[in-house]
Amino acid sequence: MESKANFLLELQDDNVLKSATILDKDIPPLLNDQHDKKHNLESNPKAITISREKLGNIVFNNAEKKAKLESILHPLIQQYIAQECEILEKKKSPYFIDIPLYFESKYEYKKRFVICVYATRDMQIQRIQARNNLSLEDAIKRVDSQIDIEIKRSKSDFVIENTSDLKTLQKNIESFLQTFLSQY
Repeated sequence: MESKANFLLELQDDNVLKSATILDKDIPPLLNDQHDKKHNLESNPKAITISREKLGNIVFNNAEKKAKLESILHPLIQQYIAQECEILEKKKSPYFIDIPLYFESKYEYKKRFVICVYATRDMQIQRIQARNNLSLEDAIKRVDSQIDIEIKRSKSDFVIENTSDLKTLQKNIESFLQTFLSQY
């Protein structure tokens, strides 16, 4: 399945997003940079490389460890997003921030609108299973660790339907963006 970030970048390349910037930040680049990884491993012999798959297995099976990880990562992510937004706002450039756990975060992001890309709970479970090669039980744990999608939908200013195939989603996003960007 095509990644969400690549899909959004394709829309940007196709001029659907015009001059809008997309911030897709699960983890800031400073935590992902290969140079930093190499530097950290060379300067700290106790440093490790973390497997996202194994980490997911740990945190989605232990609420305490999940909370601890979030207490470490979320401040870094929030700081990075705030810095990027400040730069874009100074340029008066439109931008979209992709925050997968927006409603779960205790942080108040500066925002004008919240857009939910909606898929039913069953679809979320099926897609997580396919994307991450998870058992049904593990996929359900991941979905259940988040706020219910229906609550997210009701708390959003706009909803983009993602209840079909990728082509339909692309059409829905393009239609939404053309309307949204012309009005705002």
